[in-house]
Amino acid sequence: MPENDALSPSATLWLLDGSQLRDEDLTSFAARLGASEARRFANFTRPTRRRQFLLGRMLLRFAAADLTGLSASKLSVLESSHKPPQLIFPDGQRLAPNFSLSHSGEWVACVMSSAATLGLDIEVNQPNRDLDAISEIAFHPREHIWFVAQPPAERVSAFYSLWCAREALFKLLCNLGCETEVSPLVGDENAGLFQNNGRHRYQLQVPDLTVVVFSDRQLPAIHQRILTGLSPAD
Repeated sequence: MPENDALSPSATLWLLDGSQLRDEDLTSFAARLGASEARRFANFTRPTRRRQFLLGRMLLRFAAADLTGLSASKLSVLESSHKPPQLIFPDGQRLAPNFSLSHSGEWVACVMSSAATLGLDIEVNQPNRDLDAISEIAFHPREHIWFVAQPPAERVSAFYSLWCAREALFKLLCNLGCETEVSPLVGDENAGLFQNNGRHRYQLQVPDLTVVVFSDRQLPAIHQRILTGLSPAD
C-alpha cells in the first residue's frame, strides 16, 4: 500500500481485475451503494455494465480509504446527471482527493491524487477490431490521417494510445470544469503524437491494457497497484 501523504504531488493508480470476484461479494457491494448510486445502478440493463459500475464505485472507496486513512464504509459517492461522481466525507468538511475512474472489459481503474486534477482512461487491447473504420468515425480527420500512416506493427498501440488519450483528456477537462471539446492531439502525418495540448500526459505500462492519465500539473510519480480481488472486508 502507498503511504498516506496529503501533501504529495504524486498520484496512485488502482487497477482491479474483476473476473475473480464472487457473486456474493457483488451482492454485498450493491447493498452499500448510496441512494443516487443505486438509482443509476438500477438503470443499467447490461450485466457487464452493471458490474463495471459497481466495482468502480467500490474501488473508489477503497482508494480513498487508503489515501486518507478513513474507513471505506464511512465514505459515500454522490451521482449527478452529466457530471463526474463526487466523493463525500462523513464530516462534510474534509477536502476530498481528486480522482478519475475508467473501465474496460473485466478491468476497472481509479487514479487518485491529493494535489492534482486527473483524467483516466483504460482499454483492453483488441488487435482484431477494425481499427481503421473506428478511427475514421471516432477520431478527428487529422488524427485519422496520422493513424493510418503508422507502420503496421505499431498501429494497434498507436490506436489505443490515441483513443485513451482523447478520453483521458476529456475527463480531465470535465473535472476542471473547462470546455470539453478535445482538439486534435496530433499535427499531421509526420508529426508526433500529443502536440501542444497544454496538459501533462502519462502512459503506464500494464500487460494487455493501454492506460493513459492526464493531469493539470506535473507528477513526479504515478504509483501502480494491481488488485486481483476485492472483498467487502476491504
